[in-house]
Amino acid sequence: MQLMQCLVSQDQVELLILEKNINLQNAIDGTKIKSLEKSLGEINMVKVVTYLLMRFSESFNVGKNISNTQAPLIAIDIIEKYPYETIEDVVLMLKQVRQGIIGDGKDYKLDGQNILNKWFPEYLEKKYMEFERLKKQEYSLISNEIDSKNHPVAQFYEKRRIEKTRKEKETKMHLEIDEMVKYMDRQMLEDTISDWEKKQEMKPYMHYLILKRRSVPGKYNP
Repeated sequence: MQLMQCLVSQDQVELLILEKNINLQNAIDGTKIKSLEKSLGEINMVKVVTYLLMRFSESFNVGKNISNTQAPLIAIDIIEKYPYETIEDVVLMLKQVRQGIIGDGKDYKLDGQNILNKWFPEYLEKKYMEFERLKKQEYSLISNEIDSKNHPVAQFYEKRRIEKTRKEKETKMHLEIDEMVKYMDRQMLEDTISDWEKKQEMKPYMHYLILKRRSVPGKYNP
């Protein structure tokens, strides 16, 4: 993972380029903090988030920046409170605070309370709104694709619809044949069979009609 390699090596220039290209979708698809903590170890994960916080703090000219003692504590709180968010979330959230996208523009006190209870929740609200938007967009694309006649799912349901219609028509015709032959003798049945053999639309029902020879009394006189 390029971002993590950059953070571990603390490559400032590369991090700037990666940070510039991170957006909400990247953050949604990023690597969860909990997963990174397992792969890197607790100490290294705290060091990575601490580095991000110190870097963020140094970009502000305010009376009280985050101290070397505070940064690891805030890092641990972030890891504990937001384990299922991504490392990209942390990078993007801090970037948006720095740019004034997050925050009211008045309170830039750099401490854990603002980061954990104000800026991160505000960022996550935007993130999950974007997540819902992307899901709806994805659902719309899938629905449009499925609606296409050439889509395998659409073809499957079209085949099922055709087969259902065919069976319903067949059942209806069988009932009509049952009712019709009640009033026939054998000669009338044979005449009907001969007549249906000439009609293309009746051929699907010929087999059922012929079976009625077993139940219709009398002899056929050719």
